[in-house]
Amino acid sequence: MMAISLMVLMMMTMLVNEVRAIEKEGIGSCAKECALKCLPQINPPRIIICTALCIIACKLNPPPAIFDCTTGCANSIIKTYNPTDARKIDNIVDSCYETCKNNN
Repeated sequence: MMAISLMVLMMMTMLVNEVRAIEKEGIGSCAKECALKCLPQINPPRIIICTALCIIACKLNPPPAIFDCTTGCANSIIKTYNPTDARKIDNIVDSCYETCKNNN
């Protein structure tokens, strides 16, 4: 019985480590790549929208029509309302992505 418990514990430990490795590769590598790509933008809201769109492209890899729709939608709303809060910009990009995904 002790051997089985030890084996289960070892398997769970391996699984937890594998999940952690996947999580680190997931958004982390995209975020680093996108930060390097978007930092040259001068305007802080532009950095935020660039990063949000880049992460969508990197992590979700949507078809070009959905990505182009999301980009156009987000840029249009941001030009109109000129939000400065990063959360608002991120929410706009997320909302545009969901709308474009559902309409295509």
